Amino acid sequence: MEQDLAEVRERANLVEVISAHTQLRKAGPRTFKGLCPFHQEKTPSFTVDPAKQVYYCFGCGAGGDVFDFLRGVEGLSFTEAAERLATRLGITLRSEAGAAPAAGSGRRRLMDAAKAAAAYFTDLLAHSPQAEVARRYVQSRGFSQDDARAWALGYAPAGRDTLYRHLLGLKFTPDQIVEAGLALVTESGEHRDRFRGRLVFPIADLSGDVVGFGARALGDEPPKYLNSPETALYHKSKLLYGLDRAKKEMVRAGLAVVCEGYTDVMGLHKVGVTSAVATCGTALGEDHFATVKRFCDRVILAFDSDAAGSFASERGFGIDAKVGVEVLVALLPEGKDPADLALAPEPEGGAAAVEEVIKAAVPLRWFMIEAVLRRHRLDTPESKGKALRDLVPVLSSEPSRVVRGEYAFRIARLLGVDERTVQQEISELGRAAPASTARRRESLPGHVRLEREALALLLDSPRRLDQVEDWVTEDHFTLPEHRLLLRGLLAGSRTGSTATILEQLPDDDTRRLGAELSLTSGTNESVEEVFMRLEEFRLQRQIQSLRATLGRLEPGADPAGSDSLFEELMRLESQRRRFDDR
Repeated sequence: MEQDLAEVRERANLVEVISAHTQLRKAGPRTFKGLCPFHQEKTPSFTVDPAKQVYYCFGCGAGGDVFDFLRGVEGLSFTEAAERLATRLGITLRSEAGAAPAAGSGRRRLMDAAKAAAAYFTDLLAHSPQAEVARRYVQSRGFSQDDARAWALGYAPAGRDTLYRHLLGLKFTPDQIVEAGLALVTESGEHRDRFRGRLVFPIADLSGDVVGFGARALGDEPPKYLNSPETALYHKSKLLYGLDRAKKEMVRAGLAVVCEGYTDVMGLHKVGVTSAVATCGTALGEDHFATVKRFCDRVILAFDSDAAGSFASERGFGIDAKVGVEVLVALLPEGKDPADLALAPEPEGGAAAVEEVIKAAVPLRWFMIEAVLRRHRLDTPESKGKALRDLVPVLSSEPSRVVRGEYAFRIARLLGVDERTVQQEISELGRAAPASTARRRESLPGHVRLEREALALLLDSPRRLDQVEDWVTEDHFTLPEHRLLLRGLLAGSRTGSTATILEQLPDDDTRRLGAELSLTSGTNESVEEVFMRLEEFRLQRQIQSLRATLGRLEPGADPAGSDSLFEELMRLESQRRRFDDR
């Protein structure tokens, strides 16, 4: 076994493995550098030495060999990382007794289940009479059978448990099928396919392995799109559809084109825009930008030109500077999405039309400025002054004085006023404006923000307390005001309006905090996900406290007490490690 592992380590191309997750550039006679995939950074501090077969980040301290890298970046166990590399290299890993190991378990089995499901869906779309409605839809969007095969599109059968029974026949267990997000368990204990009667888009990770699915309804059944749930494989806030195909072109071109839909990505790739990717059933967020940043530092948002597209573009405002990417907005023709534009006949559509729209993309900040100005009449001095006040958060958050000056000049021309007046007005208003709630929230420590998210979820729907009240305690919250608010929520009624719920809280300060959190923008995570992270933070605090206590004990002073504390520390560490496997 050790000999096999040594061969895998020796033959694996460390630069190639790491380049699947972040862009590397030559930095010396034998070293490469790039942005660290384990933490967010703007200046590369991640170094790879292929001669030594090691990597190290001088920013966060992550380092090791090719096995360590795969374990850290993809959440694999050592065995899973070794098996994945060995499979790619055509090496058979033998057990100590000399036999090949049995079929993998854990994460590897979940990936095998997703791969088997993808193959089953693809075969049905190509050959099954049931899938005719799906084939007609694909054709109606302008895609051929070759396109469908190239993107491994599939059809999920309409039967209640058709896929489930197929996977059972391939020796997958019921738990593995559910944990891979392919089936769910009903209240009566029956297993039901998650995707039924839908066109299926397989979603791959950076290595090209299928980890989840997006499924489009082919009739009136809501929702229009149904995506895989969060699993050990599928994390929607970090995945981008098509990234495994687009990453090389993103590096070459220095930019990514980000869309909202799976067919948008397919359409853009079809006309040569092969740096196109899309979010997977969730809003574009900071983690998505951080993922793109590993391969390029310019992003073009190609969203639908309706209110939803505009809102999605505005979500990126502020994240660009934080992550260190330049964000532009492609202004699509009214009523068209990127796939419509790419696949429409020339001259209205096609490669040339798409190229023109991408070339005409405007910086996100200017897109925001124009959006603000459109909301005002701008026909009186008062309306122009109000417009300038509304532009303060847009301009004052820009760190570059040169950029602020350029935009002030453009705004002055649009308003018909003196440029120096605009700059002075923005400067004075910016100094006078209090920090926004969002900015104050961003400055809070991570665990405090998480506590606020948890309380906001409960305020939004107090019935959610039923899901957590059996185990959540005030120990999960570090601030006295958070504990007091939780106490009030647990003691109060779980019905009525938000105002009624707030009225039951014990004092004015708690009610004010409750009012603020009830109006806070929601999270994409479920109540279970948020409270599980709270539990992880609680365990980490207890572990740190115990370690500090053990460190203060005099050696040999109280052996029995030390042993008891050490056993408790091991118990807590064991509980905390459960979160590493999620």
